[in-house]
Amino acid sequence: MKITVLGAGAWGTAVGRLFALHGDDVVFYGLEKEPESINTEHVNKAFFPDVLLPLNASYTRDLDLALAGSDVLVFAIPSKAYRSVAKLVLEKLPSTKKVHVLSLAKGFDPETHERLSLVLREVLPETKRHEIVSLLGPSYAEEVIHDQWTCLSAISPDVTEARLFQKMLSSPSFRVYTNTDEVGSEIAAALKNVIAIAAGIVEGLGGGVNARAALVTRGNAEILRFGIQNGARMETFLGLSGIGDLMLTCNSMKSRNFSLGYEIGKANDARKVLENNSKTVEGVYTSKYVTEMAASMHVEMPICKAVYEVLFLGRKPSEKVDELMLRELKSE
Repeated sequence: MKITVLGAGAWGTAVGRLFALHGDDVVFYGLEKEPESINTEHVNKAFFPDVLLPLNASYTRDLDLALAGSDVLVFAIPSKAYRSVAKLVLEKLPSTKKVHVLSLAKGFDPETHERLSLVLREVLPETKRHEIVSLLGPSYAEEVIHDQWTCLSAISPDVTEARLFQKMLSSPSFRVYTNTDEVGSEIAAALKNVIAIAAGIVEGLGGGVNARAALVTRGNAEILRFGIQNGARMETFLGLSGIGDLMLTCNSMKSRNFSLGYEIGKANDARKVLENNSKTVEGVYTSKYVTEMAASMHVEMPICKAVYEVLFLGRKPSEKVDELMLRELKSE
């Protein structure tokens, strides 16, 4: 099969390599020049200069070439670009066959606040694609590409499609489960980024492991409340895309969200940190979307709201921690 990976960043490269190791022809598509080293030296110098990629992996900046004869589309781009890139892809997809679609990002659409699988369904008609599958769970790209043990979930309402990607990606170091609760999995995957920013802020402010454990626990309660209100299944939040991804993202400087929060906590201010940040940190805008959605749904999410106020309203992180600790006492 031909796999088209839209995006040649760290995570797209790591997942694309898994497809290539299974014998599929993989074409990475992007706009940058750096990943052209995939064609000349079989490495993505921009992210993993020490990892040789299979010879059946290549890179192009020509979307027509990337999509020609493609069987699988992998969306490995930031959530804010999903809609625009999907529209570009739609114009070039053939009408002679349906493509399989795998979504890798964790977030919401910036315009509609919709989950990313819904965005892809809206833009790509059923006549041109099979049911959407999302690959979610606790995973750092640098560990996956170095074949360190990792477990994730292929999530889709169509279990047949989920099993297809389960078989295409699984290996001795990469185990894929299936799950049909798309709502809960996508919500958990997106909202854990906000809690990770909060965990980083607490760490940067000098909080101990007691504080982080409490924050992550109460953050998980917020995610669960929001998810259940949207029709998710409770058990999903106990799985890989739920507590698994939350634990990973809230406990490591490898997490962009946690490390951004850490810098904000150290400075006790978000403005300069955000001004100097050039990386995609999904939790920043997710905090805004989820705060707006929670308010409209009357779902109490004080931690997510506090993160939003620090990032967008200029509130001091230390002040927000004090406010959270001094809220009205209640049962757990």
